[in-house]
Amino acid sequence: MTTLNNILDFTGGDIFYRFGNADDKYWVVPAIGMHTAMHLYQPSGIKGKMVKSLLPCLHWIAPVRKAIKAKKINCRLSDELRSLLCKVFGVQDFGFAIFEGTPSVHQKITMQLSRGKRILGYCKLSDSNDIKSLFEKESHVLDELCRKGVTNIPKALYCGTLSNGTHIFVQSTEKRASSKVIHEWGAMQEEFLSLLHEKTKTQLPFEDSDYYKTIDLLGQHLDWLPQEIDSNTVNTAITAIKKKFCGKEIELCACHCDFTPWNMFANGKELFVFDFEYAAMTFPAGLDRYHFFTQTAVFEKLWGADEIISYIDSDAGKWIHRDVYAMYLLDVISRFTMREGGKVTGGATKPFHLWGKVLEVLI
Repeated sequence: MTTLNNILDFTGGDIFYRFGNADDKYWVVPAIGMHTAMHLYQPSGIKGKMVKSLLPCLHWIAPVRKAIKAKKINCRLSDELRSLLCKVFGVQDFGFAIFEGTPSVHQKITMQLSRGKRILGYCKLSDSNDIKSLFEKESHVLDELCRKGVTNIPKALYCGTLSNGTHIFVQSTEKRASSKVIHEWGAMQEEFLSLLHEKTKTQLPFEDSDYYKTIDLLGQHLDWLPQEIDSNTVNTAITAIKKKFCGKEIELCACHCDFTPWNMFANGKELFVFDFEYAAMTFPAGLDRYHFFTQTAVFEKLWGADEIISYIDSDAGKWIHRDVYAMYLLDVISRFTMREGGKVTGGATKPFHLWGKVLEVLI
C-alpha cells in the first residue's frame, strides 16, 4: 500500500491531525478548513459522529485531541503531486484531507481536495499494480456510463502514475458543504437505479455476462473460502443459479456493486453516487438494493445473520426476492474471496459467517 511518506513531505507545511477508529482506519485532516475536510469522514457510530461534529471546533484543546488519540503533525503534499492536481483542476492552490483506507489487500489512500468550502474532487493513490488495474477499470466504467447518459456520477479526470511509482486516479464531484448522506432507502435510490438500468440495459446470453464470470470464478475456487462459510452451501447456490439461467438470453444492466450510504450523497432531492471501482456493466438488475440493505443492517443497525433472517420472514421484508438476494450474496462472496486471493484471514473472515447463514435459508 502507498504510505503517507510517498505523497507527503513532513519537513514542514501546515498543521494537520491524524486520528483513527477501532477498525484501524485513519484520517489526516487540516487544522485550517477542517469543517470542509471532515466531509471525507463518514462515521456510522455515535462516537465517530461526535468526533466529526466537535473536532473542528475543539481541536486546539490538547485534552480533546488526547481523548480521541489525535496526533498533531506538520506536512504538505509532494511537489509533483501538488503540481499535477493543480493542473487537473485548473487551480493555483487547494486544501486536502486524507483517508488512509480500509485495511485489506486493496487498501488505498483517498484524498479529498477543496478550495475554501468548495470540494473540488477526489483522488485515490496506491503503489499496487492490482489497484492500478482497479483505477483503470473505474475510469473506463465512468467514461462508459457518461457516454450512455447516466448522470449524477463523477467524471474521470486523470489516471496515471507518478515518478515514484504511485498510481493515481482523479475524479470530479458535486459534493458540497450542504450535501447530506442518506441512510434510509427511498425514492432517490430507486430513481438512480432505475436510470442506471434504463441507460445500460442489454440482452446477452447468461454465460457472456460479467455476473456469470463472477460466480463461475467462485465455483472454481471454493477451496479459497474460509471455514466460517460452508462451501457446499455456496456450490449448491451457484449450481441452482446456473441451472436457472444458463442457455438463456437475459436482460442485464450496469451494477454499482458497492451501493451504500457512504458511497452516495444528496444535494436537495438529487442523489449523487460515487466509488464505482467494483462496478460491472452486465449484471442482473436489482442486486444493488440488496447490498444497501445488507450493509446498513450490519454496520448501522448492528444486525447479525439471525436479525436479517427474521427480517426476511417478516412483513417488512416482503420486498425481498429470495433468488435475487442469493444472487447478490454469491457476488459479494466471490468479490471478497477473489480480492483476498485465497488468503481470507483475520477480520476479513467475519462477514463470511453472516453471508453463509443467510444464504442457507435462501436456497
